Amino acid sequence: MVKLTKEKIDETSLTEALKSETCGSILVFLGEPRRSIEDGNVTSIEYTAYKEMALKELERIEKQALKHKGILNVIIVHRLGAVPLKETSLYVGVASRHREEGFEVMRWVIDEIKRIVPIWKEVKYDRDRHS
Repeated sequence: MVKLTKEKIDETSLTEALKSETCGSILVFLGEPRRSIEDGNVTSIEYTAYKEMALKELERIEKQALKHKGILNVIIVHRLGAVPLKETSLYVGVASRHREEGFEVMRWVIDEIKRIVPIWKEVKYDRDRHS
């Protein structure tokens, strides 16, 4: 399953959807906006996308991931719009028979999303960036 949404991501429901009797490993990655010394007073990140192409690329990534040995299910949900600190902007879930293949595919999925999916981010600051 792949999805773009402006709604808050429900990590619990998505993770439950990954579970099955043949699954031995469920891995979940949660991407969140963050604040750092270099970033200044970040309040949120605004995500925009070329939606049709982003969905097409996410579906391609999902299909390729499911071709890997031992991978049972993949869920990718990316939030669009303003995402405040401590809220999830990207959910990736991988269900696999064993953890080794799950970890390998999880890393590959995240790297592919960052590399090819047309989703852009704009960092939003609270007043002056360096105050």
